[in-house]
Amino acid sequence: MSGRLVCALVVILAVLAGGAGCGGGATVAWKGHPRSGPIEGGQMLFGTIVNRSGRPLSLRASDVRVLDRSGRELSAAAAFTGGYNAGIALRGFGGEMFAAATAGASDGAKAALGPGATVPLSVSWKGKAAVVEVAGARLALH
Repeated sequence: MSGRLVCALVVILAVLAGGAGCGGGATVAWKGHPRSGPIEGGQMLFGTIVNRSGRPLSLRASDVRVLDRSGRELSAAAAFTGGYNAGIALRGFGGEMFAAATAGASDGAKAALGPGATVPLSVSWKGKAAVVEVAGARLALH
């Protein structure tokens, strides 16, 4: 095999492997715009994520990361819940905070999402965040 052919195959495999690991670039996305605001000692966010992949996803709140502009992980806590969760110190943001999950199963620590399904996500953190990372997708803070 020529060097060019080997390089081309390596690039193709790298692209395919990268797409398989992150759902082709957008495994999950925000449904609408998340809301964020200050809480004692930090920030919190409430939003709804949607599974944009063509396969079911099993998500764990412990895998949700909050990153600053440099890609460094900030101290954070997350739950797949639309209501109060003492573990992440949420404060009320109106009726939407108590909305139920739709078309997905969640206990707060884990969520099972079929293709197109949604689940609420609540996150709190300390520091200046740029993105929330869920299922390999980096979701911008709005």
